[in-house]
Amino acid sequence: MAARTGTDTPTDARAAILAAAEECFARFGIAKTTMEDVAKAASMSRATVYRYFADREALITESVVRRARANMSRARAYITRWPTVEDRIVEGICQDIRKGHLDPLVNRLVSPESMALSIQLLSDSGRAIELTHELWGPIIVDEQAAGNIRADLDPRLVSEWISELEIMYISQYGTDDSALDRVRVKLRAFVVPALLPR
Repeated sequence: MAARTGTDTPTDARAAILAAAEECFARFGIAKTTMEDVAKAASMSRATVYRYFADREALITESVVRRARANMSRARAYITRWPTVEDRIVEGICQDIRKGHLDPLVNRLVSPESMALSIQLLSDSGRAIELTHELWGPIIVDEQAAGNIRADLDPRLVSEWISELEIMYISQYGTDDSALDRVRVKLRAFVVPALLPR
């Protein structure tokens, strides 16, 4: 990576650091990547990296957030294209699981060896719920307005539940498509009935 210059803006520097961090996560693994590794990959001093990110955990979290937000509009379009509310719920969650499994960073983060870190960074901090609510919140509100989802449900609480389900299934789902078929059966049997008007 080219050396940074004095003309770089803070946004450019943050983006360069995040890109370097993702390279390091792929090369060394999340748990073994150090701030020194990231600084070297970004051709910056460690002090510069720390100026933008307080610690490695902040860097990992921001990387996950950046990747999720980059795909937010496509994910929402995918969900809303399905013809029924049942399909939107089931296929939307399954697509989130599939994308999470295929994203190398997310997959590493929810692997058994990184699960404690994942819980600390995304669940305990509320970032996973925040991202899930950014995606699902407007959809849930629209479905409630259309009478398709129970009006008495708190959209943020529904998003929290979806977030927990997705993290659990991303960590369990393999490359076998039959695994997602089992998830679909469970979502239709348990999640969809809980959300639909009685």
